[in-house]
Amino acid sequence: MNDLENKNKELMEAVASYKGQLDQLIIEQQNAAKLLIRRDLALSRANEQLQSLDIAKSEFISIAAHQLRTPLSAIKWIVSMLSEDEFKDKEERQLFIGKAAQSTDRMISLVNDLLEADHIQSGKDQFVFTSVDIVTLVTSVVSEMQAIADNRNVRIVLDLAAVGFIRGDVMKLRALFQNLIENAIKYTPPGGKIRISARLEVDFVKVIVADSGIGIPDDQKINIFSKFFRAENAKRTDTVGSGLGLFIAKQVVERHGGKLWFESKVGAGSSFFATLPSILGSDSPKVLI
Repeated sequence: MNDLENKNKELMEAVASYKGQLDQLIIEQQNAAKLLIRRDLALSRANEQLQSLDIAKSEFISIAAHQLRTPLSAIKWIVSMLSEDEFKDKEERQLFIGKAAQSTDRMISLVNDLLEADHIQSGKDQFVFTSVDIVTLVTSVVSEMQAIADNRNVRIVLDLAAVGFIRGDVMKLRALFQNLIENAIKYTPPGGKIRISARLEVDFVKVIVADSGIGIPDDQKINIFSKFFRAENAKRTDTVGSGLGLFIAKQVVERHGGKLWFESKVGAGSSFFATLPSILGSDSPKVLI
């Protein structure tokens, strides 16, 4: 009986030991399974990112090639005509040289937009924040673009209250308002009007650029801030454009801690609203615009 009891005790200890090893093995297998699941999820996410990057790359190449091909073809044709001295007189020659210069400017503008969009999206673009007088900045931008509006017979009306200062990057903010005002001019028919207003709302400055232009179709509004997107009626109105301006504008506003949105109706114009955090008090130093 003693021998049996001893053997039974040894057997139970052996079973307990094996059970402990088995439990440890099960835990290790479960941990390994979790690691495999995590790895699979990580690989799936990485694969999705690669696919997104591949789509973005293809989209970039397509847009860049399409936008650059036309001005490059025009420049090539003009250079060829100049080299063969095909123009009849000096006035005609100067006219086409001017067209070549315009095509060059279009390419430079497109390349700059592509670089700016990439820098902002990747976080490479550095913002230098100072105190900025929004009214002075907007007035300056409008004065620079007044000749373009006059040439298209589009009237610009300013309604800028004394809103004080915001903390922002003056060059990025200048690009923001240039883009919004340029779009308003571009897509407003001759005889139309653009109203630019600024108001102080609690701790935000709200700037509104409202036009009486072509408007944005309802089914395309969701994509208006997407990279490379242009509404169909915008393409018909003006064939030149990268579809990067509003994407960059939204990124700039959000980097300043604000919001950018719009309201629009086809044939009745569009209004773009930008809110930017204000600096309370009138003793903030001005910056040179």
